[in-house]
Amino acid sequence: MTEQDKYFGYMGQILRVNLSTGEIKKEPLPRELMEDYIGGRGFGIKLLTDLLPDPNSVDPLGPENVLIFSTGPLNGTMSPSSGRYTVTTKSPLTGIFGDANSGGAFGAEIKFAGYDVIIVEGQAAELVYLNIRDDRVEILTASDLAGKGIMDTTDILVEKQGRDTKVACIGPAGENMVFCAAIANDKYHYLARCAVGAVMGSKKLKAIAINGTLDLKLAAPAEFLKKSGDCYRKITEDKTYDDFSYYGTAVITDIAAESGGLSTRNGQTGIFDHMDKYSSHAYREDFVTRSESCFSCIIHCSNYAVVEEKKYKCAGKGPEFETFVALGSRPDLPELGPVIYANYLCNDYGMDTISVGGIIGFLFECSEKGMIPEKYQWGDADAVIELVRKMAFREGIGDEMAKGMKYLAEKIGQGSMDFALQTKGMELPAYDPRTGKGFGLGLAVASRGGDHLRALPNFELLSYTPEEGIKWFGDPHTVDPFAWQGKADMVLWHEDFAAVVDSAEMCKYCMFATYAILPGDMADLIRYATGIEWDDKKIMKAGERILNLERLFNVACGLTPADDSLPKRFLEEGLPEGPAKGQIVELDKMLPRYYEVRGWQEDGRPTEEKLKELGIKV
Repeated sequence: MTEQDKYFGYMGQILRVNLSTGEIKKEPLPRELMEDYIGGRGFGIKLLTDLLPDPNSVDPLGPENVLIFSTGPLNGTMSPSSGRYTVTTKSPLTGIFGDANSGGAFGAEIKFAGYDVIIVEGQAAELVYLNIRDDRVEILTASDLAGKGIMDTTDILVEKQGRDTKVACIGPAGENMVFCAAIANDKYHYLARCAVGAVMGSKKLKAIAINGTLDLKLAAPAEFLKKSGDCYRKITEDKTYDDFSYYGTAVITDIAAESGGLSTRNGQTGIFDHMDKYSSHAYREDFVTRSESCFSCIIHCSNYAVVEEKKYKCAGKGPEFETFVALGSRPDLPELGPVIYANYLCNDYGMDTISVGGIIGFLFECSEKGMIPEKYQWGDADAVIELVRKMAFREGIGDEMAKGMKYLAEKIGQGSMDFALQTKGMELPAYDPRTGKGFGLGLAVASRGGDHLRALPNFELLSYTPEEGIKWFGDPHTVDPFAWQGKADMVLWHEDFAAVVDSAEMCKYCMFATYAILPGDMADLIRYATGIEWDDKKIMKAGERILNLERLFNVACGLTPADDSLPKRFLEEGLPEGPAKGQIVELDKMLPRYYEVRGWQEDGRPTEEKLKELGIKV
């Protein structure tokens, strides 16, 4: 019996690569990780905590920081949407815990090569890439890839290493350590948030090329297959399936517009005058040529978009809802072609479109208010595209933009922080929380900074009845997006379940669209895969454990309750028009209750009783 045969659902091995020394070693996957932290995101925060015991002293762009690629127990299986994986690090953008999650096929390939986790340490003397072929692991020169974009880098490495090779890489933005630099895998899938690409660039690691040939063993394959089939049925019968599988996340643009929360002109209003050009139907008809899918996913929500107009000619993975807003409605661009082109540039340069578009919208408003010498006009597509390029290459004002929105606001002053749409230093996503108060609380407390996916409390947006609100979360107000009551308990549940989903490495669209897959389903899938006795209560406790460990890491980095906030625009400025006219986010009423139900002290630190309950030792 080999070492791997002792594991089910996991490969049982951690690969550690030190780029400073060139040392490559393999270690067994600790049982504690599997039983307490599930995989993926849970593995990432536990290993980060162990490897950086004094995180406040660690320079995120220094050799002492680590970059952790982690998979979950469902990667590489027939479980629905099991192609995701997580990269964890200390973020240079926020100075706290950071991670990013991506789809595609790269996560499964890590497992097929025989690893659950890849830890990259140190800093290379020159640009290199990591070449992994099962047991064979090499650090190779990447001098010929310097400065190349995501598309060319991927094509070159696949040509070198074989067509079955999966590639995760950075573009020029990562090499230039831009604070919104992303890591791309399979060309069109992005670990975009928290500047993980800047950390990879600081280590002079251009790419990881991987090809695996190993089999994955399951504890109860027949039961697992049956449960997977049941989950596929639930997903396809869900009322959101048809729209998501045909239009992708572009359909959320329609929903946001109807709610009056399509963030426009840097969130000054939620009403966008050009929705006829931006609707999911117009996008699909005018630009989309096909839908694409991640590993083992039947939703196939990714769209391949083509722009024929000469000035903006491009072809590739089209923008998601977040990008429609960040690079479209926030700078108030009237046409969709330039948005798709700006998205393509961000993809090839390797940058987070949420952060890039957010910073551009912020600068446009600063210009409108006369706070900066540069002159920008709402709707100027050429200015947006030029600022994307300047940011990637740190040219002119792009060098300042590359340090993030919070840095810019602090430098500009004059009250600009009031409309700098960021939390904990990370630029906020598209959805205007004044049209969903649970989203507002989730954004404020998100462990990696301003992020909707840490909670994603769609429950308040789906027209459930007050009776269903009581059944789920004990309060009828949870179904009302304009109510603040009951939202703390609702957000806590969503955060814990999101941590489970991220750790199993499944896609949230299978869970949080209208809750087709629930904790009991997840527990069954992981139990049949691994043989570990999970049930719905135990697995949600693991999610809570992960959230609390992330909080401890952030507190050690200097985080305080003052950081659990939102910009004044959302707290004090009511929306001026539309269905949500006059709405603000009553965060001061929700946050104390959130701390209470979390079991955290007034200073935001988990109580000793809570840590003891979760088995976390400090």
